[in-house]
Amino acid sequence: MPEDSFHIIFSLAVILTAALIGGRFATFLRVPRVTGYLLAGLLVGPSFAELFHLPPLVSHPDLEELRLISDIALALILMNIGGQLRTENLRRWKHRILIFSLTETLSTGVLVGVSVFVVNYLMVQQVVTGLSLLQTSYLFAVFTGTISIATAPAATLMVIREYEAEGPITRLVLTLVSLNNLFSVFAFSIAAQLLVSPNGGFVSIVYQLCIPLLLGGGVGFIMSLWAQRMELPSEYKILLLGGVTVVAVISRYLNVEPLLSCMALGMILADSSPRWNRLLKALNEVDYPLYVVFFVLAGANLHIETLARIGLLGVVYVLARTIAKLASASLGARLGGFGQREQTWTGMTLLAQAGMAIGLAATLSKQWPEGGKLVETVILGSVVIFELIGPLAVRCGLVKAGEVPLLSLLRKRAPQGGMEGMHSVANHFRNNLGLPAGHNLDNPGDILVRHVMRLNVETIHHGTAFQELLNIIAHSRYDRFPVVDDEQNFVGIINYTEIRNLLFDQSLSDLLVARDLVSSAQHSIPPDTPLRVALKTFQKKRNISYFPVIDPEEPKKLLGILSQNDVLAAFRRMNLEE
Repeated sequence: MPEDSFHIIFSLAVILTAALIGGRFATFLRVPRVTGYLLAGLLVGPSFAELFHLPPLVSHPDLEELRLISDIALALILMNIGGQLRTENLRRWKHRILIFSLTETLSTGVLVGVSVFVVNYLMVQQVVTGLSLLQTSYLFAVFTGTISIATAPAATLMVIREYEAEGPITRLVLTLVSLNNLFSVFAFSIAAQLLVSPNGGFVSIVYQLCIPLLLGGGVGFIMSLWAQRMELPSEYKILLLGGVTVVAVISRYLNVEPLLSCMALGMILADSSPRWNRLLKALNEVDYPLYVVFFVLAGANLHIETLARIGLLGVVYVLARTIAKLASASLGARLGGFGQREQTWTGMTLLAQAGMAIGLAATLSKQWPEGGKLVETVILGSVVIFELIGPLAVRCGLVKAGEVPLLSLLRKRAPQGGMEGMHSVANHFRNNLGLPAGHNLDNPGDILVRHVMRLNVETIHHGTAFQELLNIIAHSRYDRFPVVDDEQNFVGIINYTEIRNLLFDQSLSDLLVARDLVSSAQHSIPPDTPLRVALKTFQKKRNISYFPVIDPEEPKKLLGILSQNDVLAAFRRMNLEE
């Protein structure tokens, strides 16, 4: 075997082994696995080794050779995130999501930019050759401000998947991450072409922004047509992997931003393909190993040494961006008419920053070598911090918002200890050899409904007009909807099957509001009900997909919802038997 090939295979073996160890270490500490993967990559990468004068397990040349895997994984993630911008999702919130996103992005960019400008002009006084202090501070402010808007889509998506988060804030966060990165790339591209690019101008701006959209959109539309002729899930996987690879390669050949092209691919494919959900389901069956390698490589590429070089500008960038994300998200949610949970917890889920920011900083460094290198150093140093605390912040925000089932937190430990695992393996091996088997482990026991239910419930106000109610139903995955009054007291349930006949009676439907369609919640479940009992209830009421969870002592208080799918998933995870 050629020596170069051996080094690559060895590095890949180290990365996969480190991922397993880092993932288990993360579960032991009860932190997101993403954090474990990043730390594992940091420990096996060259930055850590150079800091302690050790030989690296994964060298810089090996990381460069393995970059292809990272590029494909990031392209898939951005395609997935771009799919959140399909018109169906945007129609759900109408103009409110744009108000929220614009407020959050503009406030973040302005606050970070102003902070960097003031600190550099008054304190650091870093000057780039050929520019005055005022001009240098202004350019630093513009580029750090536009880059600060970007949010790491990969870390956010992986935390959501790991903790099985679901609910209005989860959907909102995925859409905001898409808009964040879209606005960041647009603003950065315009600023770079106008301020530092030697060939900048209107034509160059149009080229840099429109070509990626046309390329990604065109390939996405072709893929949607192609998907209609496919039958096997394996073909869907090949189509998606091939599509994003083609877009990334052509983007680099045309010297345009591949991140924007892949987002455009996801937007058009999700909107134009009737099989988008099938495509995503097929992709989710194979993409996780790619994402794991991506995060270990991201950790290996982190530059610890830049932490010592970012100086006061870097500290200001980190603090200003953190404050800006938290405050501007709260303000945006308030102006957009979102609820208290969105105002309180959405900002935490937007703190992660990684690949998109690094890519923009590297682009700036090439276009403006004199000052871009300084901005890149600030961004690389801050990414070390945001990459490590970002997943924790996403997890905290989603948990506090009530969109992570308690069971998803409780089960983040090995199903068996070391001795138990050895005992099970020995028994299984003995069975296969035809020898007497050992005894089975004890049953894990019953889980309660409160451990599985979703806390953040998307409710309907009892005064909602019939047409608005239909719009809510059209964008929901449920067929029954809890209704609350002005004091947020639980009123009852609206069942879609009971209002279908009204769809064709326009004269009557114009007079109705939600309270006119409410039926009492005859079938509710107390939070301390064992999951076995809840499953039997679902089996008896096969036409009901979820039950409201009500405290018997406070029957007007809706605690959450219990979905049949979540109950079945809990039984599968805990290996309980009926």
